[in-house]
Amino acid sequence: MRRTIIRTVFAAVLGTTIAMAGGAQAQMAAPVSAPATAGDATVVLGQPLTLNLGTPPAGTDCATQAATLNAQALVLVANGQTIPGARASFACSAKGELVGTASTSIAGSGDDAAKRRASWQTAFSGFFSLAGAKTLPVAFGPATGGMTTAPQMVSIQGASDRDLGLAAVWFALVAAVFLFAFFRHFGRTDAITPIAGVPMPANYRAPYSLARFQLLWWSGIVTASYAAILTITGSMDTITTGTMALMGIVGGTSVLAAFQDRRPSDDQTRRQQHAALYIAAATANPPDRTAMAASLEQVYPPTQGLLPDLLSDAAGYNIHRLQLLAWTGVLGITFLYEVTRTLGMPELSANLLALTGISNGTYFGFKMQEQQVPAPTGIAQLPA
Repeated sequence: MRRTIIRTVFAAVLGTTIAMAGGAQAQMAAPVSAPATAGDATVVLGQPLTLNLGTPPAGTDCATQAATLNAQALVLVANGQTIPGARASFACSAKGELVGTASTSIAGSGDDAAKRRASWQTAFSGFFSLAGAKTLPVAFGPATGGMTTAPQMVSIQGASDRDLGLAAVWFALVAAVFLFAFFRHFGRTDAITPIAGVPMPANYRAPYSLARFQLLWWSGIVTASYAAILTITGSMDTITTGTMALMGIVGGTSVLAAFQDRRPSDDQTRRQQHAALYIAAATANPPDRTAMAASLEQVYPPTQGLLPDLLSDAAGYNIHRLQLLAWTGVLGITFLYEVTRTLGMPELSANLLALTGISNGTYFGFKMQEQQVPAPTGIAQLPA
């Protein structure tokens, strides 16, 4: 029921089409999906799945057989993989045939839900088929492994087209918000302070910040992934310990980088020297426009473009910036791949977190020695 409410709210917020809205109303009218049988259309994970086990052997009472199987606490077995979760229930149809029904839910929070998703991933041969269905042998068996009933071929899909569409829209919306925030304002350094006597150029745009890029990159990936997973599974507790540790490393690097940008440094001294050269050129008779423009560019360093800003300082391109940017991009793409493959946040290993910490630590160590403003020439000609 919670998944139904979440999906309906998301559909209303997004303003989906009339047809989709009609489907949502129909779903609210009947929140529990009808059980799907092996001979029916594709089963979407989250729907109950029913297998018709046929008529019991002659001399065997159907009700007795159903009671025996219910007592064994059997669960689903898909493609040889035992799916942990709710027990299957067995009953007799009007025709006297034995039928078994089990949940295929992948929703929920905590370790149990994660184990169910991981088991379905294994049943799908290592890849969670979200967009397409796979035909798998399905049976009932004990939770400890093995099969009690004969397997039957069932077409199973990881998520419905509607859920996938909503998840894609939510992911795109959240990602677009972070992209807009980065390019509009939050991705640029704000450590440039005006200097008296040196006017800031009109429409001045500060350089992009690598530390801010990394923070917004990971914040966007984690937030967009969370929204997409919530849409499909209905689970609100999908943030793993590894993801929190990763955000802690990235956030800590951003805080240290901001502190470094604001502390007194040689760059501030060199900016003051360029400011003095600007004032000298501006008060000359006639004013030296060329010298004024050259000094003004150093007093207020402008953006040189996204990649040059992220990868270079006054001395040129830096390898420590390249390694941080490359590792951030590769790990981010891998993170998204695992999200689509498992419908959950990946639990990053200690080695991956350590490597991320080393990468960020190396960047910050070199950043403390960076020179963003070159030393001016001609400062010796200025009066003391």
